Amino acid sequence: MNTTSEYSPASPSRYLPTYRERELALCCDYARQGKSLCFVGVAGSGKSNIVKALTQDRAIKARYLGGEVDAVHFAAIDANTWQGAPQHLWEMVLSALIDAIATLPQPIFDAKIIYLSEEEKMRRRVQQTIDHICQRLDQRLMIILDDFDNVLAQGPLPMLEQFNLFRSAGNRERLSYLVFTKRLPHVLGRRFEFETRCKFYDLFRNDIFALEPYTRADASQMVHHLNRQQAEPLPNGVLGTILWLGGGHARLLKVIFDSWVKQAPPSSNQIDYFVAQADVQKECRRVLLGLHPQEQEAALRLARGQSRGDDDDTLDHLWRRGLLLDIAQGRWFSPLWAEYLRSVAPA
Repeated sequence: MNTTSEYSPASPSRYLPTYRERELALCCDYARQGKSLCFVGVAGSGKSNIVKALTQDRAIKARYLGGEVDAVHFAAIDANTWQGAPQHLWEMVLSALIDAIATLPQPIFDAKIIYLSEEEKMRRRVQQTIDHICQRLDQRLMIILDDFDNVLAQGPLPMLEQFNLFRSAGNRERLSYLVFTKRLPHVLGRRFEFETRCKFYDLFRNDIFALEPYTRADASQMVHHLNRQQAEPLPNGVLGTILWLGGGHARLLKVIFDSWVKQAPPSSNQIDYFVAQADVQKECRRVLLGLHPQEQEAALRLARGQSRGDDDDTLDHLWRRGLLLDIAQGRWFSPLWAEYLRSVAPA
């Protein structure tokens, strides 16, 4: 089965000890308690770096888990690689579980058991491995479902409900889930009444948080880390400008930095210069298209001075997501994204 991890190891010097402090503290606290949660964040906001910290960086986890750091395990799947069938989803989960306990005794599967299908075989082995970790080894386990939008939108519902059944089989206080999406889960699963019919959703329906852009400190650390890798580092003043232009959006910061290293922009009209670049437009487009259609429309109207009274609730939601910093002034997290909305994005 092709389930190779998409999370390559990150350089330890890239992150401050306080990197994504609010989010990581929350994740570790929930994992310790066996509670599930969800973060909703825009494309390119650095979700995969949180996953790397939880699955690979023992020092960061120890900051929040203390003496329990070796008894709480995080197993992550990247749903971008999901091939659309339940069997492949269980294969991905099983591979992640085995990776998460690589240094612990492994589960033993009875090869003599005959299953009705490969899908059932994989699903049963996921259950057996979870039971092995949570019951036999008496460990806490949080399964990270990264970029889970397509899975929630496609279903089917019985497949999604299986995540609750894994937990109900004697693992209620030991097994939890961390779900990352770009859009609200109940909207993604609306076609099969996810909000009212799915017990898996009940596990985190009251614990859905916005994944905001990086704090200034995290963004600064990222840019300085990139700069240290250059043969001819950029001056600190330039790094400050990059931070302002990128507004804490991880991928946008990287695109701007790489462009500046290749060719410095003119001293004036830097916003116009960067927003005309294909890579910047591509990243801004990814952010926009990752929003709900209603959010996209309200954002475009605000940026173009065409807001309507019925946009108020949607704009408030964009503010709570950390994208809109000041509703009254129409100030967005990044001046580049603001200009993209105003003059480049299709109406």
